[in-house]
Amino acid sequence: MSTPRPRVIRFPRADLAEQLEAFACRWPQARADRRGLVFQGEPGARLRVPLTAPRVQPGESVAAYAARLPGPSERQLLLLLQAGAMAIGWWDGDELVQHKAVRRYVVRGSGRAQPLHSKTRGKSRYGSRLRLQNWKRLLVETNQRLRTWYEQFGAPERLFVSVPVRAFADLLAAEPPPPFGRDDACLQRVPMHVHRPDFAELQRVHRWLASGRLELPG
Repeated sequence: MSTPRPRVIRFPRADLAEQLEAFACRWPQARADRRGLVFQGEPGARLRVPLTAPRVQPGESVAAYAARLPGPSERQLLLLLQAGAMAIGWWDGDELVQHKAVRRYVVRGSGRAQPLHSKTRGKSRYGSRLRLQNWKRLLVETNQRLRTWYEQFGAPERLFVSVPVRAFADLLAAEPPPPFGRDDACLQRVPMHVHRPDFAELQRVHRWLASGRLELPG
């Protein structure tokens, strides 16, 4: 006999306190996992808080976390970067304060990003050089914009990034460098598939980060 699938409910951050209260009433002994991402009730009962909500301490009880809400407003930066496209947004709590999206020609006709292609195929022709130059310009423009926002608003408490591994290495090596390092304590990878960055995708990803997930036994 197959195990019933859990019932899944997604909810906005605005409903987090209500969801926590209901979860705590049903499973008062629920505690966060060791990564501080999910409260576990009985088998099949899980509550994942929105990633933009105050951080959960590993092993924290659901009641103790609920008592800390709503918590202070946090500055949040979301960076989406792929070959030829960048989108960044700065939020103060739930308010989008600044955003910027840029696209440049750096993808070959086959769909492969020029920086990756050049590392595997040797010397490039004029079109390839142009794509590489545009990629470098995009990295510089991204870092300059980030540094300006850090100077204007101060360092964010939360930094969410969706950048391929090789592109992230290029971003860190660019001049000027970004205002954060690879091991920055506030840096957190976006755990979802991201489409080509633009303003609409920036908003979609942030809405996902600002939503929670409740799983109930089937």
